[in-house]
Amino acid sequence: SLAGRGVREITLLGQSVMSYGRKNAVWSANHTSPLGFEEPLPRLLETVAAVPGIMRVRFTSGHPSGCTAELARAMAAIPQVCEHLHLPVQSGSDRILRRMGRGYSADGYRRAVERLRRRVPDISLTTDVIVGFPSETETDFELTRALLEDIGFDNAFVFKYSPRPGTPAMRWEDDVPADEKMRRNKALLEDQEARGLRLNRPLVGRSIEVLVEGPSRTNRRRMAGRTRTNKIVIFDPFPGIKAGDMMTVKIERALSQTLYGTGAVVLDAGRQRS
Repeated sequence: SLAGRGVREITLLGQSVMSYGRKNAVWSANHTSPLGFEEPLPRLLETVAAVPGIMRVRFTSGHPSGCTAELARAMAAIPQVCEHLHLPVQSGSDRILRRMGRGYSADGYRRAVERLRRRVPDISLTTDVIVGFPSETETDFELTRALLEDIGFDNAFVFKYSPRPGTPAMRWEDDVPADEKMRRNKALLEDQEARGLRLNRPLVGRSIEVLVEGPSRTNRRRMAGRTRTNKIVIFDPFPGIKAGDMMTVKIERALSQTLYGTGAVVLDAGRQRS
């Protein structure tokens, strides 16, 4: 239905999207995956990608336990599946991860990333991080800081801990002072600013596929779109360009989170919008 209305990109959204089909049967016994996938989520990605008109498929948010070898193969083998995954890490300290009930260790997270990058070397990874979780020490914080640099995230969304009703942490003392939370938050954001620039600057001079989303929110005289790796691109429009068009943009300038360039070639004209 969406494809028939001109939608070009689909995002499969779920807080536990990687648990799709693990506890309930979602495929009939006689369903056969053309690419030989056995796990439910890779089969779903394959099926959505096969819908005529769908040019990009994403899924979010991820969890290390779902980063299986077969999922990595699906991301590499299905052309419509984008080379990007939002994979929240929250902390680089095993002690804090246990308190959070995350279900993985820092090394387990690293191994999940290794499985993805083995199949999709150019994958873009983004993440969520919480600083100042109850009992987080400076050592815990530095472990998080080191893990973010080790993984090399394209972007990180950093949050200062605050108590949430109904969570186990609500019973614990919020013992990291507000000014210390702010310091840690600022440090991670500054790290990410430098990291993003380091990752984006090599893109200058390259022509990259962009799905047009519409006028830029900060400058309505320019257009905005996203790369397959989910990077925002701002570029000068030319007559006839509209939301839903697939085109190449030559990158002329790179900031930590935004690329700027000039539209070059329309690869495929959309009927409506993405």
